[in-house]
Amino acid sequence: MTGSPIVSAEGVVKRFGLLEVLKGVSLDVQPGETVCIIGPSGSGKTTFIRCINHLEKIDGGRIEVNGHLIGYREKNGKLVEDSEVNIARQRVEIGMVFQRFNLFPHMTALENVIEAPLRVRKLSKELAVKEGEALLDRVGLADKRDVYPGKLSGGQQQRVAIARALAMKPALMLFDEPTSALDPETIGEVLEVMKELVAVGMTMIVVTHEMGFAREAADRVVMMDEGLVIEEGTPEHFFTRPDHERTQQFLSKIL
Repeated sequence: MTGSPIVSAEGVVKRFGLLEVLKGVSLDVQPGETVCIIGPSGSGKTTFIRCINHLEKIDGGRIEVNGHLIGYREKNGKLVEDSEVNIARQRVEIGMVFQRFNLFPHMTALENVIEAPLRVRKLSKELAVKEGEALLDRVGLADKRDVYPGKLSGGQQQRVAIARALAMKPALMLFDEPTSALDPETIGEVLEVMKELVAVGMTMIVVTHEMGFAREAADRVVMMDEGLVIEEGTPEHFFTRPDHERTQQFLSKIL
């Protein structure tokens, strides 16, 4: 793939107190690419994608999305934290789907989906509802538009969360282990929606333990361990002949 990457992360460092969670992570993601990040718990996967959305501030390196620095601006050759207004504007380009849905419990499925388009994109109520209904239909939940999250299964809530992220028309979708809090029987519903996004060319970074999804849907798989990217390659390379001993060890335990 050629052209400018949607995501360009260079030497990203993140510390929590004395603990260095990211030790210089670099990753480029091209438009339309699906990159799955795998690795053991505590390897820095979730922290890294939270840094891409500036939900975590970085301690070193730089991250650009769509050609814009995220969370920072350059001043006299150094990076300084950007204003909240600019950070909010940058976040509009990035959709994020969390492990635990994070839906507003006092709003129906449709209200959850249209809240940000009304407030941030300043859509008319009529257009927001029309787009919101189309998105709920797209994730297979047209009949749940007036249902509150508490009455939806985990899989249904996660599909609403995906529709909500898509409602902002993001250039990039981040998924943080989107199926880890789900019952086994509802995992498939969410993965099907994600595969449909892959098929239409959405740029996606997916932190996942679902190796079947990574094998089938990813353009590239990235292995993280102890705060570093230790290997990346096509799913075929990864699941048939990984180079790194740590990757081989990790896959042998979970496949």
